[in-house]
Amino acid sequence: MSRISTYHSGVAQATAHRVTNRVVSDYLKQYGLSGMQWFILGYVYDSGSAGMTIGDLRRVLETTLPYTTNAIASLEAKGFVTKQPRAEDNRIKVVTIDERHHAMIEEIETGLREELRRTLYGRDDISREDLSAYIRVLYKIIGQ
Repeated sequence: MSRISTYHSGVAQATAHRVTNRVVSDYLKQYGLSGMQWFILGYVYDSGSAGMTIGDLRRVLETTLPYTTNAIASLEAKGFVTKQPRAEDNRIKVVTIDERHHAMIEEIETGLREELRRTLYGRDDISREDLSAYIRVLYKIIGQ
């Protein structure tokens, strides 16, 4: 096809998003996590012992502050994260990963990668190069 219509590409993008999210959601159920909770855990894990503020997480996830706060509260209730006030300003809360869950986060990342390879990429013969190109384009679209 020399020219792809906006409605065809829109449906393809939406369908790819739903299919990928379904695989991710199904995998995360065994850990009692939603996709958004996993994204939060991943970003907070990457931030190390310094943690991340709730405001920074909201900006990275491009969601609302109440949604982010509720997701963090749920993770805190499950014992995955801790939330502490920042020393210089008690209104700002810093989220860190509870040390007991570091290994579990690494386990989820490894297992989820394998699940995506098995159920999507392997089945559809998507190479690492194809996937890398797709992700590079996604980052360009969002301006990163």
